[in-house]
Amino acid sequence: MNLFLELGIILILVKLLGELFERLKLPSIFGEISLGIILGPGLGIIIITSDNNSLATSGKIIKILGEIGAVFLLFSIGFTKVDFEKITVSIRKILSVSILGAMFPFFAGFIVGYIFSIFPEAPIKGALLLGTALASTSIGVSVRTLIDLKYIATIAGATVLFAAVLDNFLSLGTLAVVSGIVQTGTISFLSIGTTVAELLGFVLLVYLVGKFLFPLLAKLADKMIVEEATFGIIVGALFIFAYITHIFGLSMIIGAFLFGASISIIPRLRTDVVVHKVRGIADGFFVPFFFLNIGLMFDFNAIENIGLFALTLLLALVVSQIIGGFLGGKVGGFDTKDSFIIGTALIPRNELALIVTTIGLEIGILGRDVLSALVLIALITTIITPLLLKLIIRK
Repeated sequence: MNLFLELGIILILVKLLGELFERLKLPSIFGEISLGIILGPGLGIIIITSDNNSLATSGKIIKILGEIGAVFLLFSIGFTKVDFEKITVSIRKILSVSILGAMFPFFAGFIVGYIFSIFPEAPIKGALLLGTALASTSIGVSVRTLIDLKYIATIAGATVLFAAVLDNFLSLGTLAVVSGIVQTGTISFLSIGTTVAELLGFVLLVYLVGKFLFPLLAKLADKMIVEEATFGIIVGALFIFAYITHIFGLSMIIGAFLFGASISIIPRLRTDVVVHKVRGIADGFFVPFFFLNIGLMFDFNAIENIGLFALTLLLALVVSQIIGGFLGGKVGGFDTKDSFIIGTALIPRNELALIVTTIGLEIGILGRDVLSALVLIALITTIITPLLLKLIIRK
């Protein structure tokens, strides 16, 4: 089938299914994920597979579009969804939610990994890696759900956003420590110091670029007479900044969010016209492929071999994340309802969880069964989180 025809049909179906779920009072991401399950190996239909000649059918194009979609999703959130001049979130709120929200899932993953002895030769090493994989929240899924439920502009919603970003920084530091222990049997202070220096260097870079470079880009765009100069420069700078983030060993979507947040406070860039165009290209095209790709990763056949382990890990994650996020919210000064919302919003797992598991697979500590379990959990948590949040928020 022709590439353009395939993408056209997929995009229309994504929007139609999204509309269906919206009318059922459910977040539209259900439609995007459901289509991925239908088109991929999830139901055994396998329309999209790596064995076909067409790029779209092989899933390569969809994967690329999904990666771009994740970048645009977080950029759009930072640039258009949150008014950083009106919302002030204290450091105490962010730190308490981020630290406790990551600590409880880490120990839950460690305990489950040790009980199931996922690496019999060295149970503690396997348990440490599994705990690290469970410690990081999926920013894209959590924030998109809060947007769909119109909760992102609240103090609790903003706390989830900033805590999820910080959570990813902390997870990278944890990964540096754990990977050093797993591979060498000792704690590498050099590795820890290098990681901390890289993270601090990245934060400094964001500050300097936001303070000096972005205003210059805005002035340059104002003077240019070529059509769509401002929009083109913003998108180009976004991709460059995402790549720089990758060089620092961070997820590109973190850089995308920080880039969007940095330029959102520049009036000449955050005009209604530019905001409308950003939302159009993000929500209208790229972002749906990010969630479609999550659905493509699902495979019912994997349940037969990892059912008990995956179920135990899923329950441990959900319970520990709600408890950790709830306690973090209470320590941060939120009421009971907002604390439950925070704990629930932090449930989804995706990017870093799969990255950590892949690293464990490469060094021979974790097996493909663990990777399959994490993919399954990533999908299930993406599905159940909007349902739980809807019940809590509208209660």
